[in-house]
This record gives sequence, C-alpha cells and structure tokens, in this order.
Amino acid sequence: MRLPAGVRDWLPHELARKREIEQKIRGIFTRWSYQEVLTPGFERFDVLESGLGEALTEETFRFSDRQANALALRPEMTTPIARLVSTRMRDAKLPLRLSYIAPAYRYEEPQEGRMREFTQAGIELIGWGDVEADGETLFMAVEVLDAVGLSDACFDINDANVVDGVLEGLGILVDRRKGCKRAIAQRNVVALREHDARLAEFALLRGRVDAVRSVRPLCATTASQAGLDRLESLLGRAAELGIENRVTVDFALLRDLEYYTGFVFEGYVDELGFSLCGGGRYDGLLPRFGLDVPAVGWMCGIERLLIALERRAGGSSARGGRVAWR
Repeated sequence: MRLPAGVRDWLPHELARKREIEQKIRGIFTRWSYQEVLTPGFERFDVLESGLGEALTEETFRFSDRQANALALRPEMTTPIARLVSTRMRDAKLPLRLSYIAPAYRYEEPQEGRMREFTQAGIELIGWGDVEADGETLFMAVEVLDAVGLSDACFDINDANVVDGVLEGLGILVDRRKGCKRAIAQRNVVALREHDARLAEFALLRGRVDAVRSVRPLCATTASQAGLDRLESLLGRAAELGIENRVTVDFALLRDLEYYTGFVFEGYVDELGFSLCGGGRYDGLLPRFGLDVPAVGWMCGIERLLIALERRAGGSSARGGRVAWR
C-alpha cells in the first residue's frame, strides 16, 4: 500500500531522533522566555488567505465542510498566530513572545527538503519594532542551530526597504519594480541589465559593513537608509558575539515579496541546497486582523535539520544552490 505523495511514516528510532531535536529547540525557546501556543490544524480559508501571500495561498490544501464552509490546512504558523493574538490575546501585555512546534501542510511537488506534511518550529515576537527585536530573533536562530549540532551554520541578512530605495534611486518606473524585485531575488543578471547595469551589480553584492557602505549612495529613501543602519547594527552585534564570520549581508535575499516589510534572514549549511531556517519582520500582518502592532519572527523545518544532520553523519559533501523557504 502506498502513501499519498509528500508524506511519510516515522519509525520508532526516526521519531525518537525527531523528538530529541524538537526538545532541544523547545529548551532554547523556553530559555529565551517564549511561551508555546498551538492553533488548529485547519482554519477558515478566508482567514488564512488574508494573511498569506499569493504563492502560499496557491499551495494551501482546501476543502469544504458539510455546511459548505471553505476551509484549509495551515501552510505555515505565523498567520494563525496573528489571528490568535488579534482575537484572544489582543489585550495581553506587549511585547508578546510566542513559540510553536507543529505540523503544517503545503500542496507542492515533493522533493528533498520539501514535503506536503512537515513540522515547523519557530517564534513570533509581537509588539516590538526595534532593531533589538530583529537581533533577538536572528541570534536565537543561531543558538538553535548550534544546539542541534550545526554550529557552523551561516546566516544571510537583508532589509526589504533597501531594494525599494535602490529602485527609487536608479529611477526604475513603479510599474517595473515588482518584476525587478523578482529578478533580483533570482539573481537574473540578464533581465536586470535590461533595466540598469547597476541593478545586476546590486543583485550579486554580498558582504558585511563594506557592502552596506557601497550601497548607501544608491539608496534614495529615508526608509532604505534606515534599513542599512539596521543591517550595520546587526553586523556589529554579531561581531560582539564573536560570530561575525557567520553573518553576511545578501542584498538579493528578498524572500516573500508580499509578506516581509523590513529585516529578513535565512540560515544554511553549505552541504544542502535549501535553507534550514528563515524569517524576518512582517509589520503589515497583524493590522490585517485588526491589531496594529509590529512583529518579527522566524521558523525552521525540523525535517530539514534532520536531513542536514544525517547528511553530515554519512559524510556526504553534496552541494547546491539554496532554495528559499518561508
């Protein structure tokens, strides 16, 4: 008998290893004073749709109950938690620190690191809009990957406002900017050169403080300059913690174009062709549910962590380009 595509059984020793990783992560969340919550595995589709970008909306498993209500399995945890906070926790003292370890579901083509049923672990820091909150999420992610045995994992960071400032500074017409952002995220040098050769250079730019300073003359908006300030601040904090060699600015890191409003990051190891974790600031999400507060968070895929650990235990050195994962 065959299972449906994109799901798997967990044998006793496999499940024991998975639970071990989850408990290590849960311990870090507790140490950082994050309280665990759990939302239903499925919700009204219109509620999820209001918080998801176009890409994730297309990947939801949808169905109807006997009263013809449109429902969907949750494809991620942030939107359900935003719904929870804006309803049952809207009077709670801010900032709120919430965590989760729970299954999610997406209708996509199964491959290594991408399943239709998977487990996400993550946190949401709600009601704090400062760069210190961004730093808390980033450095907690570093600590989590260290705790599970991936202490050489590296992290790319960016700020969504920077690309907007560069597009403004280069005089790119408004109706062309969405396409430019997609090309930047894909590092499509050929397409970018059709707009401006400097965009192609920008999309390939990675580094630390030197990279930030080289982009400043191109940024024509106050928000983009503030975004660069935040990146410099995070790099400085990484240096203070002794992990400056593990944190790099990547100006092509945009993640979900419709979702993130500022700081974004991803964590990875060289052996794998996909990110292990990722997140960022999404100040526009809670207002969609009637609660106008900022928020930032991140999540990691438990199965992806297990793949990385198993690959290393097996001595594999396979490498590949990373696949963005939200």
